[in-house]
Amino acid sequence: MRNQNRTIIGLLLLLFISPIIIATLSNPQQIGNMDIADEKAVEKSAVVYASTQNQNLHNIELIEPKKALLLFTHSHEAFIPIVKNETGQAEVYHSTSNITAFEDIIRNHFSLNSIETEFLGVDTMDELKKTNRTFPEAYNVVRPYLTENVQNNKYDIIIDLHRDSANRKNSTLTYNNETFGKIYFVVGEENPNYVLNKSYAQHLSSHLNELVPGISKGVIGKKGDHVDGIYNQDLANNMVLIELGGIDNTQEEINRTISVLAKAVSDLLQDEPTNLVSHAGI
Repeated sequence: MRNQNRTIIGLLLLLFISPIIIATLSNPQQIGNMDIADEKAVEKSAVVYASTQNQNLHNIELIEPKKALLLFTHSHEAFIPIVKNETGQAEVYHSTSNITAFEDIIRNHFSLNSIETEFLGVDTMDELKKTNRTFPEAYNVVRPYLTENVQNNKYDIIIDLHRDSANRKNSTLTYNNETFGKIYFVVGEENPNYVLNKSYAQHLSSHLNELVPGISKGVIGKKGDHVDGIYNQDLANNMVLIELGGIDNTQEEINRTISVLAKAVSDLLQDEPTNLVSHAGI
């Protein structure tokens, strides 16, 4: 009787554990090695993540690279805090510590926004001294260099960058607890096609203020006595003259403004029709 009971219990145990044995034999990697199963689960999760990432990459809108030409007609215009920090002198013009020192900052910010930047290879103020010409003749000095570049290359935008003479109160914006050097645009109204240059500048000015309200003071037209009146803008419809900050703005403030300008230029060039940026006749 006792042996019969043992036989019945053994059969019951066999029936109970047989599904477990079959499942284990069908997946031998699980035998005594649960780490492998864990690794498989992680690997499967990673594949799902990669698939999601690839899908997102396909949805990213590619930005078409653009090309900008920058020049500094008044190449020795300087910012007092920067010059003072480097030389100990409070000067608004300096032969080395001046607006041209921002070339690398400009190139980097523009590059981050898919804009290849070229700089006109002339120090206008040095050329003035070499040829015994006066400050008001700066636009005449730079013109041959600019003309050659425009004739031989295609640029999506041309920027003549200056430093305004305004003091800190009038040249500085505080936005989101950060300070920026303000910008404004100058259009020479003695240029026969100035309406095109003005429209282009207005588009850029408006978008700057969409990004950082108040960073652009707008567009100013100039003509008549004691001003150039053209500013070489007759060479291209997509040329703008930008006054960047003022004499009291700091390195950090100008850096921030350049980053906003780069973004605004990129947005404009991606959105505007090509006829707005076509070159004028030379």
